[in-house]
Amino acid sequence: MSARARLAAALIGLSALVLPSSALANVLDIPAAAPPQFRALLRAKLHMPPPHSGFESRFDLEAKHGYKVSVVGEGNIVAVEVTKPLPHGKENLLEQLVGSKQAVTAYVTRGIVTEHRIAASFGRLGKIDVRFRPSGRVVESRPGRRCRGTDHLTRQLGVFVGGIRFSGEKHYVAVRSHRAKGRVRTPLHLHCASIPRGVRSDRRARPVPHHTAFNPTFFAATRRHGVSSVELLTLGIGRTTLFAAVTEEGLATMARIRFALTTTHSSKAVVLNDPLTKATITPPAPFRGKGTYRAAPDGTTTWTGPLSVTFPGAPRMPLTGEDFETTLEAGF
Repeated sequence: MSARARLAAALIGLSALVLPSSALANVLDIPAAAPPQFRALLRAKLHMPPPHSGFESRFDLEAKHGYKVSVVGEGNIVAVEVTKPLPHGKENLLEQLVGSKQAVTAYVTRGIVTEHRIAASFGRLGKIDVRFRPSGRVVESRPGRRCRGTDHLTRQLGVFVGGIRFSGEKHYVAVRSHRAKGRVRTPLHLHCASIPRGVRSDRRARPVPHHTAFNPTFFAATRRHGVSSVELLTLGIGRTTLFAAVTEEGLATMARIRFALTTTHSSKAVVLNDPLTKATITPPAPFRGKGTYRAAPDGTTTWTGPLSVTFPGAPRMPLTGEDFETTLEAGF
């Protein structure tokens, strides 16, 4: 089975997500609400190191125009995530099931991460250098069952104090502060037969059968140029279709990663003809427009149309064009 087919098969697990998981979604574990096999494959696609034992430090800030800025530290990696939550009551199916953010723009670099400090430079975009002051309040999840190692998550609450300065490209988002409420969570991941409940926003997933009866349809469009890439992944399982868009760019000493996830029950989201020589892709927000795939008898393919995706700081990023490589598979 090809790498793309394995990724598509792993995405099947997303359709079974109905209960909370043990980790909050962030760019260092994209998306944490998804099954482990999906996270591992997506990490490989983004050239990210595998998760390791340890801790996660995190704090959040509200910005103008409805943006939320989160700073996350794991190992020697620091990420600034920018999101813009949907208005109340506008969550899509994926958000209702797993609480996943719909679209994220993240800036990732190497820095200093300890249980008492987060420090990193983002060049002209800003700098983070804060120290953690615990409040003394500790929140623990309920223990899991049949665990290897620690059976629960521990969150130490407190305040990060120091310098917080970040501004996105063209100042679409900006934060400047000397303190922010946050937490240090240990461990990063649990290895349990059942994930503990009891910590708000923690989620778990139903196990996915090895012999699934689904015959999913998978479409991918990928463009690579130098140190940047754009990829659209579409997976249809029965009445449900999942869309994922991921971009990656190298920016001197840091990387800018964007991802978007959404689902729909609309039968018009992906329309195929029987010989699989034509497909139309029309995903819901944060996507916009329609893409058309065509395969000619000589084996050449085209991928055209006004399909785009909106990320924080990058409205209507094109997802079609003659420089995209495409893959269409069905019934595997």
